[in-house]
Amino acid sequence: MGRRLVRTLDWTSRLSGAALGLSVAAVALGLARDVGWTVPLETAVARTFADVAPAETLETRARAALDHEDVALARGYADLAADLNRPLEAGTLERLAAMEAPGATAWRAMRGAAWGFATGETEGGAALAGAVAADFTVVGDVRDLVSEGGKIARGEEHSDLMLGLAAAGIAATAATVATAGVAAPAKFGVSVLKAAGRAGTLTAEFAADLGRRALKPVGGAPAAGRAAKSIDLAAMGKVGRELRAASATVGAGETVRLMKFVKSGDDLAELAPFTARFGTRSRAVAELTGRASLRAFRTTIRLAERLLAHLWAVLLWFGGLVCGALSHAGFRVARMLAARI
Repeated sequence: MGRRLVRTLDWTSRLSGAALGLSVAAVALGLARDVGWTVPLETAVARTFADVAPAETLETRARAALDHEDVALARGYADLAADLNRPLEAGTLERLAAMEAPGATAWRAMRGAAWGFATGETEGGAALAGAVAADFTVVGDVRDLVSEGGKIARGEEHSDLMLGLAAAGIAATAATVATAGVAAPAKFGVSVLKAAGRAGTLTAEFAADLGRRALKPVGGAPAAGRAAKSIDLAAMGKVGRELRAASATVGAGETVRLMKFVKSGDDLAELAPFTARFGTRSRAVAELTGRASLRAFRTTIRLAERLLAHLWAVLLWFGGLVCGALSHAGFRVARMLAARI
């Protein structure tokens, strides 16, 4: 019996030492390489909302949206709050319902849509809808071409991007007619981008990327120098299809507003899956998180983070291994005692 106990103690010491060495090596390697793993999307979404969407934040933002008559955004916050089981206050919901009533909706539409169609102004949801509607026709392109061209003639500050998009829109309209609708995605893309440019939601980063991919200077064009653009129908068609996919879920107006979060072609490719995932809540989620991409939710758990999160368990684990590995002196005493048994 004494020999068995001695052998058991010896093997316990050896295994503890080996486990300690392997554990130290694994942790050191993991920290050196910043090892991590991605959690499931739904887990990442829940973690993100826990941080950025407490009840008071949702309430405050919904009220601010209503103050600015941004009913779509307020509805997004209300739906998100309901999904998270953090409903808005009764007074806020009543106010939202009143603004969504048919009469109020019709009044806002009559007040802003015609003005947006005629001028391209995008202040307010109805005006934005009117501006987008105009851009789906050649009317908006001609209006913007004349407007920006007039600024050049008068020596006023103008937008090369808007001038280029207007020219590209006219070209896309002609191509759509000539190809029996094949070029329609390119026309849709130009229309949404032009509306985003007027609304201030077209980021400089994406505009630069767009210029490299789909809008190119016309060789030898004097225009006041550099504004004349030719359109790459294939590249613009790809942009248009991605924008149309997002628009199919949330509408063209909301797609225009979401463009403020798009800074690259990769971001644009993520927009449709994002809107498909969040629906009417898409802009509310984007405003809370700062991104309109599902990649924003892909949380990677780092080894260091996990070790800190379970610090006590880690200390107990390592402590046990250290005690086992450093117990040779104790084992010698145990051998002596065991040998006498």
